[in-house]
Amino acid sequence: MDIFCIKAVSLGDLEKVLISHDGSGPGSGWFLDKIVIKHKEGEEAHEVVFPCNRWLDEYQDDGKTERELTANKHGSSMKTFLKGKSCFPTTVFYTIVFAV
Repeated sequence: MDIFCIKAVSLGDLEKVLISHDGSGPGSGWFLDKIVIKHKEGEEAHEVVFPCNRWLDEYQDDGKTERELTANKHGSSMKTFLKGKSCFPTTVFYTIVFAV
């Protein structure tokens, strides 16, 4: 599992993500289970899951090294895990988890 933390402006409700790699170097392909994005705006924190369960490899699966993933909005995959006052600052902290 790889985890990245990014400080950015608010992107609002995330519905899709595009992930890819350039395929350079031997053994550059990899299997992606899902992407989990956790973000906090003010007092409220959210988690959005983008399932993939596919290879990003020119020699595996369908040979694609780019995937457009759609948020899983069913069940507990998209949830608010902290509730409080709603405010929308200009800066949001995103934690991105790549489950490989």
